[in-house]
Parts: sequence; C-alpha cells; structure tokens
Amino acid sequence: MPIFLRCLLVGFLLLSVSAEASEPDFVINFEECKGVFAPLHLTESTAIKIDDGTPYTMRCIRHGEIIDCQMDFKDGGTGIKGNIVKYKIGIDSPPLLELKLINGTEDIIVDTSQNAAVISSLLLDAKFAGSKVCHGSYFTNFQLKNLK
Repeated sequence: MPIFLRCLLVGFLLLSVSAEASEPDFVINFEECKGVFAPLHLTESTAIKIDDGTPYTMRCIRHGEIIDCQMDFKDGGTGIKGNIVKYKIGIDSPPLLELKLINGTEDIIVDTSQNAAVISSLLLDAKFAGSKVCHGSYFTNFQLKNLK
C-alpha cells in the first residue's frame, strides 16, 4: 500500500477515535437562574435580584477525577469563564455527584437518581459581589441515546 494511502487511513482512524472520545459522558441543561448582587460601595439601593434568562447546556467528559465541560449558550454567547470549563470531583457517592470548579468559586450538585442538577456561583468584581444559582436537568449519554 502506498505511503499516501497509509497516512490517509491512519488519519481517518484518528478522526473516528477522537470523534467517539468527544461524546459527552453526561449533559446538564440549566434552564432557570436567579442571582443577587450588591454594589461594593455605600448606596441607598441594596442587593439587586435578577432573573438570568440565558439557558445553557453543559456537555461534560470525565477524565478520572477531572471533568471537562463544553458550555453552549442558547443565545450563542460565551460565559465569563469561556466555553470550556474544568471541574474536580468533590463527591461521587451515588446518587450524589459534586463538581467543584478548578480555580473558581462554583459548585455543581447532581442527584443522578432524580436527574436534577443545581449550580451555585460566587461572582466577584471590583464594583460588586453576587451569587447566582441555576436549576437544571442531568442526563447521561446512555440515557440521552435511549430517549430517542
């Protein structure tokens, strides 16, 4: 077999392996978020409540104790942390799964038996501090394939 065809075959094999590896282990859809923010200066107006109307989906792949998640926002935007985030597993004791953002102040708690997830974030800026909580649904890749 000519070297060109061998290289092409190896390329196709690598592409097919990487495509399979890129399938998520699980997906979390966060639909509803609420936040409370307060300015870091004296003012008459205190904490401000907000409804964050930007649903997003996290497609996550587990690598041992580390989870890589691709964030896809329904409005096409990007997150404060970008669209790829890394978490470390804090608790993996079924039905509970806890993920802690690496180098951040964010936790995800999943009840795998209820297919429910909650994310809690502490947000800090030079002008404000706040907290955001979102509720969503959790499904393994196996569950998603069998829903169809």
